[in-house]
Amino acid sequence: MVDVAANELDSRYRVAILTVVVMLALTVLLIVLAYTGVLPDLPSGLDSPVNRGIIWITILVCGLGAVALRRTSFAAMRLSDIAAVKGVSELLGTLQKTTILVALIGGAISALGYILTAMTGDVTNMRNAGIVALAVLFYCFPRRAAWQRVVQATQPQSPPPPDSLSSSPAPPAKGTTA
Repeated sequence: MVDVAANELDSRYRVAILTVVVMLALTVLLIVLAYTGVLPDLPSGLDSPVNRGIIWITILVCGLGAVALRRTSFAAMRLSDIAAVKGVSELLGTLQKTTILVALIGGAISALGYILTAMTGDVTNMRNAGIVALAVLFYCFPRRAAWQRVVQATQPQSPPPPDSLSSSPAPPAKGTTA
């Protein structure tokens, strides 16, 4: 891998990992706050079955959407097309942006769970939303070796060196006329 690509991989990976770790810390903090009873005072009248249902459906859609987003964005053919058309820098940008976006979705899920807990006073809401958020965050956790493999797989391969022992060209393939 070229030194410039390696430096860019390092910096983009660092930003992505930092974002995921911050969202993990936010999720853990909100879980701790909910279990210790540190909840904001929300206006009365927000706690209704309809509002609770909307928030849970939003959490479900966000969780499944995060998985779908990551799977489609990290599809092998899509990544190889990006690298071929736009270069390694754009490929690394795609890896970074997708990871950050999925991590932010995980953080939003934990915030929705905290809001739901503040509305209802029931910490099981935060526990369940926290589990979903943590699952999304661990699912999107970037692995440096995987990013390096993706970059190396999209690099153009150099042709093998000519064989110095044989001076004659290789025989033609079957079905060709010589």
